[in-house]
Amino acid sequence: MTTFVTKGPVAEAQYDLFMLTVWVTFGIFLLVGSVYIVAIIKFRERPNDDRPMPSQGHGNPLVEIGLIGASILLLVVIAVPTLKAIWFTHDTPDDPESYLGTWYSGEGLAEEEAENPLIVKVIGYQWWWAFEYPQLGITTANEMVIPAGKVVHLELRSVDVIHSFWLPRIAGKVDLIPGRTNSMWIQAGDNFARWKEKQALQGEGPELREQYATYLEEEIHDYYYGQCAEFCGESHARMLFRATVVGDDAFAAWVASEKEGHRPPDNKTWEEWYAVYDKNPDALTGDLNEGLKIFMDRGKCATCHVVKGNPRALGVAGPNLTNVGSRLSIAAGWLNHHTEEAVIDPEQQYENFYKWIDQTNVVKPGNLMWKANGGGIGELTDENGDLALLTDDEIHKLSLYLQSLQ
Repeated sequence: MTTFVTKGPVAEAQYDLFMLTVWVTFGIFLLVGSVYIVAIIKFRERPNDDRPMPSQGHGNPLVEIGLIGASILLLVVIAVPTLKAIWFTHDTPDDPESYLGTWYSGEGLAEEEAENPLIVKVIGYQWWWAFEYPQLGITTANEMVIPAGKVVHLELRSVDVIHSFWLPRIAGKVDLIPGRTNSMWIQAGDNFARWKEKQALQGEGPELREQYATYLEEEIHDYYYGQCAEFCGESHARMLFRATVVGDDAFAAWVASEKEGHRPPDNKTWEEWYAVYDKNPDALTGDLNEGLKIFMDRGKCATCHVVKGNPRALGVAGPNLTNVGSRLSIAAGWLNHHTEEAVIDPEQQYENFYKWIDQTNVVKPGNLMWKANGGGIGELTDENGDLALLTDDEIHKLSLYLQSLQ
């Protein structure tokens, strides 16, 4: 999560301002340090030193006014670009090439949204993130997907305590405050005009567009790390998130997949599956069916989680699990199962699902999935009211079912 490798105009502006401040303060350090060293060496007391006291600068108008003027000048040198950076990063730019109607090729976009940039509502919970795409009708958790080279407007709010959204290689930090909506904008990579300006190129031909597309694909398409940057409780350090930057077509395909949701095992419809489940659940066999039954009943998962397509998995207290099997991490980015090539390692993914279900309280202390006033998986009971946590076999089948949500 370095701030020194910038991949967007916001992060670049903040980096440039930081480096300006570093050089100004480094110059002050050298100047003051040099004077200090000269004073120590030249005016140090020596044995049998009878030299008179050197002349004092205190009360000398020229010296004092000069120091005040130099200080003001240095502050102005820092303040002017600081204000420019604040203005630049505050208001979402009006970039026609970022309008949804210009680049988004998916279905379901309302006509009135065609001249707006992509909007993502970022909602912070203890200790995970929800990402809502209101213009596209989808919601995901802990891993956001954004198009390369396009302005994205973020609306930030929290449901519990103060959190802070920080995606350092693309943008800086903005707090999420309960009862208030803050906003920011991010952009992964330069837009076409800014890229041409940096490359000292002119024109609009297809060859330039192809070069620009190559720049986005080779330098910007990536898997970026983010973090809550405001202490928010005992698992604050494990409240991470990820951002995957993709091309326009890949983004549209991802949206379509999120909208499609999931079918039950054995290629049944949900009506068919629930007809059997309600009448004779034992007739639904196999690990995936068993895992889904645990998800809906014994594990109480559906009371807190949404799975798109499943008409009875409509919980809102926990992360949306649609396509959770396609995400490169779980537990708000804390348990990773992706390789260096950003593809999923199925064995590691299974181990992460198993560990998360089995040791939620260890992986993320204080997590409500473990204890939630009687509704957590660490509080499951049998028909007699005695504590009866999920067995190893149940966790195994539930993990396999979650892996299948791709």
